[in-house]
Amino acid sequence: MTLDSHLIRQQFPSLDRPAIFFDNPGGTQIAKQSLDRINRYLIECNANHEGAFATSIASDAVLDEAHRAMADFYNAASPEEIVFGNNMTTLTLHISRSISREWKQG
Repeated sequence: MTLDSHLIRQQFPSLDRPAIFFDNPGGTQIAKQSLDRINRYLIECNANHEGAFATSIASDAVLDEAHRAMADFYNAASPEEIVFGNNMTTLTLHISRSISREWKQG
């Protein structure tokens, strides 16, 4: 089986430039399918969660589906184990602050 790098690069619009940055501060490369899904979400049902509005209900359904899919992908015991955040830097900061609350000298 050969790897078609051109086909793979076509799936990542941000790779269509002369310089590509793979480090975190340069941003995460995202596949076109994911960009399309995010765009569809923002247009169709971007709303506050747990609201009574149709868009809130639809938004909650998308989020629930994403939690179930990731739980299945990571073989988590339940979707409640899955946490989404803004980015890895922010998630790491929050987890470090949560853990450090219990630290004591020594």
